[in-house]
Amino acid sequence: MFKRERGLISKKDIWRFLAFWFCLTVATPLSNAQEKGATERVRITYATSSLAFLSMFVAKDGGFYAKYGFEAELVQVRPGIAIAALLSGDADYAEVLGSAIRSAAKGAPIRAISTSIQAPFFSLASQGKFKSVRDLQGRSVGVTAIGGTNYISTRLVLQHYGLNPDKDVRIIAIGDEKLMYEALKIGRVDAVMVAPPYSVVLKRDGHPLLAHTSEVLSIPFVGLSTTVQKISRNRAQVKRVFKAEIEALRYLRANPGGTIEVIRRRFAMDEAVARESYQAVIGAFSRDGGMSPSGVETLLDLEKKDNLIPKSVTADQVVDFTIGQEAVKELGG
Repeated sequence: MFKRERGLISKKDIWRFLAFWFCLTVATPLSNAQEKGATERVRITYATSSLAFLSMFVAKDGGFYAKYGFEAELVQVRPGIAIAALLSGDADYAEVLGSAIRSAAKGAPIRAISTSIQAPFFSLASQGKFKSVRDLQGRSVGVTAIGGTNYISTRLVLQHYGLNPDKDVRIIAIGDEKLMYEALKIGRVDAVMVAPPYSVVLKRDGHPLLAHTSEVLSIPFVGLSTTVQKISRNRAQVKRVFKAEIEALRYLRANPGGTIEVIRRRFAMDEAVARESYQAVIGAFSRDGGMSPSGVETLLDLEKKDNLIPKSVTADQVVDFTIGQEAVKELGG
């Protein structure tokens, strides 16, 4: 079942998403530009309910999307479905950066346009009996889905500590990070790769945090993507969405109290845990959403190493760097 801000995605929507993979057709985008001054409805997909998407939550709850004339609908789906929804026109934007870049590298008419986080801040939380990552040999590790940054980060952390992710552990796709938290608590898996607030809560509950991706990786994490058609036909809208998220990123740093309140309400937690979670992640957030070509090339190199994308793909073929440059300039730098 897919989560969304209001209600549930209908069976008809689900079949539309799935039909993309079989039919490989591209429909007309859902949201067209409306008259100047009118509220535009935009649908933005994201992968999991975690602080990785905090800037998007702040843009919504803090009124920054509304400030730029949007009624933003946030819909939680798996990364593969998010890409299908972009291409079918069922979504306007996606916050699944790794999957978007991989799809663009394979020829899909999609471009990443921003990154809100400069490096993943997942932690590998385990059952209490494990003392190191190497202790997980022969054990099970939960991830949100096969593919995407959570999965890639898990594989790279395991490799960093000397384990072969294909042979030494069983990687299990569980779904949303709340489900991973629950899976670890009931003993369904031996470890999970989660972001705050779940890593913070698990640590408080006595689960060891065996590794932190921020100490191992430096790659773009979460950010906006959309279709080449959207950029071409409605560039002004794309820049306004980007600007809303830039303002949210600035708010994150300038207003800790307000941001902590968003975390507390979004994740139904007490203020102390919300504050600790905020302090654990704030340093990883970008100041302006801009993407580093070198960071994108690093991500592409990881994909090329596993033969997931063509060796010839470059950053300019998967990212539109100009949208962010223009948006930042128009906001006064």
